[in-house]
Amino acid sequence: MSLQREDSRSKKIIFVSSCLLNTNNKVRDLARYGGFSLDVVKILHKYDLGMQQMDCPETLYLGIQRWQHTKNLYDNVGFRRFCRQIAVRNVDYMESYVQMGYQTVAVLSCNGSPTCGVTLTSHNDDWGGPPKDLDYGDALVEGTGVFIEELQKEIMERGILMPPFYGLNLDEPAKPFEKILSEFEQFIADLMEA
Repeated sequence: MSLQREDSRSKKIIFVSSCLLNTNNKVRDLARYGGFSLDVVKILHKYDLGMQQMDCPETLYLGIQRWQHTKNLYDNVGFRRFCRQIAVRNVDYMESYVQMGYQTVAVLSCNGSPTCGVTLTSHNDDWGGPPKDLDYGDALVEGTGVFIEELQKEIMERGILMPPFYGLNLDEPAKPFEKILSEFEQFIADLMEA
């Protein structure tokens, strides 16, 4: 007879970029809501997903008042090493969950971010040197952010099943927030049906 009793936990976790649960970590002018999006949290709650908040590499490395950066400014040995350290801690959690039969359902991140973009990041060779009045929207390109690259490498090196990665398109100001939420909820619904 097992001494371990079951309780109500779903044993399903989604790893979430820090800025999605605390928009105060975003660079100025890019926050689309006050503190966190209740709508995003409601979607996760609807499917009984536990949330594991990942640290914000940008905030920890450069602080809250940092200038906007593009991926090419962050793509250096020192910052990658820093991101890898954060990735190691997060994959430690994933591995611990796997050992107990839990499932990392997905990694939810912020598309357009130079560090946390999944399919959309930023690059512009004009960024660098003294701050200039540049439009971040003009720097958005297809690609993956530095931290997400390091996180995926760490998962692969450990031999853990790679969870699906999803980037909320919050850094695309022209895209209505309702459409962003609708696409995200469809992604989660499809995952939970699989």
